[in-house]
Amino acid sequence: MWLRPLMAVGVTLTVVVVALLLRPDTGEVRAGVGVSAAPPSFVRSSPTPATTTRSPTRETAEEPAPAAYRLAIPSIGLDHAMSGGGLSADGTIDPPPGTVMWFNGLDRVRPGSVGTAVIAAHVATANNRDVFADLADVDVGDAVHVVVADGTTAKYTVTRASAINKDDVTTDQTVWGTNTSRSRLAIITCDDTQGFRRDGHRVANFVVIAERQ
Repeated sequence: MWLRPLMAVGVTLTVVVVALLLRPDTGEVRAGVGVSAAPPSFVRSSPTPATTTRSPTRETAEEPAPAAYRLAIPSIGLDHAMSGGGLSADGTIDPPPGTVMWFNGLDRVRPGSVGTAVIAAHVATANNRDVFADLADVDVGDAVHVVVADGTTAKYTVTRASAINKDDVTTDQTVWGTNTSRSRLAIITCDDTQGFRRDGHRVANFVVIAERQ
């Protein structure tokens, strides 16, 4: 799955946390709200076709993240390490298979901080289930936990969970808009419900929004 910024972004994801985040068949997500550059598109997920989104403008160098960072969604049995990263060489948000990544660019923040953290992972890779394979089973009201660098746990509650056309994700203000007042997670991956495009990429992303308690 990938993401790209909203520029004029998206995943063309799209820059979530996601099916987000893909390659041969990854989902893309783009977004770009409240930023001068277009948001990146999300990674592709890869059960069959591949999805690629390139983010038009700026690339962000990968930022090493403390191993202590973890994302947990108890309702789907997810508990996985995560780290920060920027855009891939083709300008998309494309975390390596089997990983969870938060996006460092476009004024997005680290999970647990005030602001919006965009978190992405693949739903499938090479026809195999990946980290966010069950993200679409998350419901409003579910708990999301983030273990941060100092070992403490930030607790969030899901306020939105739905499949969204990738073009709409790139202009989603909740994901890409300015946010200086609350700690929010935008968790994104690719989604199969709206089918695939001619290029083999998924039409939609699944986006989970969670607000800190």
